[in-house]
Amino acid sequence: MKPHDWRPPTLTTERLVLRAFTDDDAQPLFHHARNPNVARFTLWEAHRSVEDTLIFLRDYAVLRYLEGMAEPYAITVKPDPRPVGACGCFWAARPHQTMELGYWIAEPFWGKGYVVEACRAALAFAFAEYAPERMQARVIAGNHASARVLAKLGFREEGTLRRSLLRRGNFEDVRMFSLLRNEWHAAASGENPQQ
Repeated sequence: MKPHDWRPPTLTTERLVLRAFTDDDAQPLFHHARNPNVARFTLWEAHRSVEDTLIFLRDYAVLRYLEGMAEPYAITVKPDPRPVGACGCFWAARPHQTMELGYWIAEPFWGKGYVVEACRAALAFAFAEYAPERMQARVIAGNHASARVLAKLGFREEGTLRRSLLRRGNFEDVRMFSLLRNEWHAAASGENPQQ
């Protein structure tokens, strides 16, 4: 059982620090989360006030941490401690050992490889700590940048769930991707599990 005040361990990569969110992140995170371009393909709406961001921090992030989940991680770019996005892995179906990867990053940081770098660290931690058999990710049709991120991480596309998501009054097609535990470990050791 995780202690009441458990927070995920900080992860460090070449350019990034991934850490737990705190209430102090509300203002800098709101600056990015209010951008409709960032929220275009997310399940959440662009934040309209700092209060929206505080709700995310207190009602979502803290509850995940209380469940012992290392998600969401605040993505920060060294040496600046302010968050510019979020990523993490959570249980989608624990009895079936299936986790799901989610991520987003602020528009000024698009196209720099930060999301791939952050997600690679989050995946390494999740596969080591929780040992899921399957890691999945869902991409709303049209979000080509997100699909490229998953391809770089070694995910394979499984197909499209047609009109499976009602979002903002519209039914959306959702592309499903997955990465299996043996594929992750083989890629980490330099092998090719798909041969």
